[in-house]
Amino acid sequence: MKKTFIFIISILTITTLMAQAPGGGHRHRQGPPEPPKVEEMVSNLSAIQKKRLEGISENCKKQTAKLQKELDEIRSQIRNLMMQDGDQSDKLFPLIDRESSLQAQIAKEMYRTRVQIDQVLTEEQLTEFRARCKADRQKHHQDINRKKQDISPAKKAKRQ
Repeated sequence: MKKTFIFIISILTITTLMAQAPGGGHRHRQGPPEPPKVEEMVSNLSAIQKKRLEGISENCKKQTAKLQKELDEIRSQIRNLMMQDGDQSDKLFPLIDRESSLQAQIAKEMYRTRVQIDQVLTEEQLTEFRARCKADRQKHHQDINRKKQDISPAKKAKRQ
């Protein structure tokens, strides 16, 4: 009975972690998050603005790549520990805490980048940029919902 309970808890935890791991859950791309390509989204950028935005983008990529690499390694360690027999709490829990910390650091870096981008753009450009970001986000969610609808009948057929 005890082994069955541990097995069930392990499966539930593995499923949860795999949904959060790269390629699982709501995340669809591999590697670190990319800053928006402002030069493709906003018209009439000056040469100075383009150069500043390029520097902001490169710095963001550099910072998030380091964090993402560590995050990927932590997730691999978590998956390995989850597959081991016995109670791995003493090793697993600090890794889960570190995973959360890294995710927060990446989110903060992306926010800092957005603030820096906002400071480079004029009010008119900022309005255009935000409208484009909103449209891209809506399209992304529509695509996700469409994929869910496409997958759903296949899952139903497997269950029957």
